[in-house]
Amino acid sequence: MPVNPWTLSSFLLLSSALVFLFPFAASALNQQGQALLSWRRSLDGFPEGLNSWDSTNETPCGWFGITCDPSNEVVSLELSYVDLFGKLPSNFTSLSSLKKLILSGTNLTGSIQKEIGTALPQLTHLDLSENALTGEIPSELCILTSLEELHLNSNQLEGSIPIEIGNLTSLKWLLLYDNQLSGSVPSTIGRLRYLEVIRAGGNKNLEGSLPREIGNCSNLLILGMAETSISGFLPPSLGLLKKLQTIAIYTALLSGQIPPELGDCTELQDIYLYENSLTGSIPKTFGQLRNLKNLLLWQNNLVGIIPPELGNCNQMLVIDISMNSLTGSIPQSFGNLTELQEFQLSLNQVSGEIPAQLGKCQKLTHIELDNNQISGSIPPEIGNLSNLTLFYLWQNRLEGNIPPSISNCQNLEAMDLSQNGLVGPIPKGVFQLKKLNKLLLLSNNLSGEIPPEIGNCSSLIRFRANNNKVAGTIPPQIGNLKNLTFLDLGSNRVAGNIPEGISDCQNLTFLDLHSNAISGNLPQSLNKLVSLQFVDFSDNLIEGTLSASLVIGPEWKSIIREHPVEYWKDSVAGNRFESQLESA
Repeated sequence: MPVNPWTLSSFLLLSSALVFLFPFAASALNQQGQALLSWRRSLDGFPEGLNSWDSTNETPCGWFGITCDPSNEVVSLELSYVDLFGKLPSNFTSLSSLKKLILSGTNLTGSIQKEIGTALPQLTHLDLSENALTGEIPSELCILTSLEELHLNSNQLEGSIPIEIGNLTSLKWLLLYDNQLSGSVPSTIGRLRYLEVIRAGGNKNLEGSLPREIGNCSNLLILGMAETSISGFLPPSLGLLKKLQTIAIYTALLSGQIPPELGDCTELQDIYLYENSLTGSIPKTFGQLRNLKNLLLWQNNLVGIIPPELGNCNQMLVIDISMNSLTGSIPQSFGNLTELQEFQLSLNQVSGEIPAQLGKCQKLTHIELDNNQISGSIPPEIGNLSNLTLFYLWQNRLEGNIPPSISNCQNLEAMDLSQNGLVGPIPKGVFQLKKLNKLLLLSNNLSGEIPPEIGNCSSLIRFRANNNKVAGTIPPQIGNLKNLTFLDLGSNRVAGNIPEGISDCQNLTFLDLHSNAISGNLPQSLNKLVSLQFVDFSDNLIEGTLSASLVIGPEWKSIIREHPVEYWKDSVAGNRFESQLESA
């Protein structure tokens, strides 16, 4: 049958008119795109990052933060660190294909809707971290049996960890830290056989003991419950976690002994159990932890000896077991720890000698052995530690000389050997250390003179040698120390005049020369020390005129502490001044 040319022409004309009048009718946005646009419209303002969300598109698959599968179904919504300023999406019905919902650091507020659990059955990754979300963690999230990662950290979430958390049998990462969660860690956590990371630290009200069922999480790598109110004993079942690399339960309320079974976790690299109330001894089974790098047990109630077996942990970087009640001596086996960088043992009851073997640990930067009962001499092998920056041995029972080899520690910044029984002179080489800013030698039996080499110690800020037997004069080279703020040579045998060059120490705030044999007149140049807040020239043989600008009234009396046993009183008394005070 022949086609009517007029009919065909009319059809083409009508079609063209429809396209002109409704140009987007053929590319209407699908339902998933409409749901996303509806959410965008609910946000405060117009997020700049969502400029590509165009209603004229057929699908949202080309939009920023959106990923689709080959069927153009949205499988990922990822908008990390984009300022959204609003609430979570409320209409998830059309987004049931979603596998990843990542909205971290987007300034979202409000609560977590339970519909996330009921309407997104395929979800494997849920990351709502670093927002300002409030309310409780909905138990409906625990319906998501395919969920592998749950990141809710760094919000303002309250309530307890849902007991239903054990239903998330595919979960690998559980991050809940830095919220306001309370209650206890549910024992159902033991059902999460694939769990690799659990971090719930920073929830001050999270309490109760760590459930023994945690030992069933056989794939666990990181266990973090720091800065919580977790209390009670650590369960021996922790020894079943053969893959565990980090345990961090510090600044908490743990008590009881450290379970020796923890030594069975041979992949452990980090043990952070400091600031608790742990008792008993450091398990010698820790010597089995050949991968251990950081052992931080400070501020507990630990007793007993330092186990020599720790010398087997040849990957160790930091040992901090200070502020306990440990006894015995420092093991010679620590010489095997050639990777060790920091060794901190302050405030214990350790005795014996400093092992010369520490000189083999040439990567050491910090040695803090103060406030113990360590005796013997300082081993000259300390001079092998070219990376040493901090060396604290104060308040022990050390004797003998300061070894001249310390001058080989060219990176040394602070050394405190105070309150010991050290004798002999201060080695000249110590004052050749260009980075040394703090040299404290108070309350020893040191003698000899202050060498002129002190002028080479250009970084020196504090030099304190009070209560020794140092003699000789104050070398004029002291004026080279432009950074010096504390000069304390009280209660010694220093004689001669105060050098005029001391006025070149323009930052000097504390000057104590009391109880010496200093004579002559006070330098008039002392008036140039405009930062000076404390002076004590008492009990010397000083004569002449004292400038009124140096007189310190009662209102200036102060207490300045370097160690708890020290106290200082401003004084210029006990000298012989022949003339009246000059006018100010």
